[in-house]
Amino acid sequence: MNPHSSEGYDFGPAPGHWHLDPIHSCIIFVARYLRYGRVQGTFSDAKGAVMVAEDPMQSKVDVGIRASSVNTGVQARDDHLRSADFLDVQNHPEIRFTSTRIEERAVQKRTFLLHGDLTIHGTTRPITLDCQWAGEAPDYASPEDTYGHFFAGNAQIRLSDFGVGDGGPVPWGGRLVGDTIDIVLELRVQDTDPIHFQRQIGHVA
Repeated sequence: MNPHSSEGYDFGPAPGHWHLDPIHSCIIFVARYLRYGRVQGTFSDAKGAVMVAEDPMQSKVDVGIRASSVNTGVQARDDHLRSADFLDVQNHPEIRFTSTRIEERAVQKRTFLLHGDLTIHGTTRPITLDCQWAGEAPDYASPEDTYGHFFAGNAQIRLSDFGVGDGGPVPWGGRLVGDTIDIVLELRVQDTDPIHFQRQIGHVA
């Protein structure tokens, strides 16, 4: 039996406190732009904890994201997204997800639905993430000290549900940013606090 994996299930971390590894995780969003195009961006600054219960379906997830860490690769566009026209990061600096329930999916092994409350722009709404456990492995830099599990997830949200602006209409029809946003997650959780490694490589002060 792998001591880093749950007993009674064929996937997932062992019971205990696990940490989101922001260096090896991607929080991605995809939005319609100028009616016809699609633009992809990320949030680069996130912290999170996963409390894995003896029954994995009773586990809890809590993740906080710094809204100003939005990055689409274009500085002017990112500044606009941070403004009061969209995320208004000065007044709403954090995006937060807190789980409320985990639902096992019998149809496909190693998949589950993660229900929770998402807060954006100061407004909280329930969402459901369609999740999959991808695998587990020791840490590349510290294999003797750190162990990780990989998960993928996706969902759709609407900007209007959270009071986030869409930039207004464009002359050829539609809005500057489409209301529906796709969320794509590629996450790694590990059994040690990642802050020590982040400081070691100069990722944080």
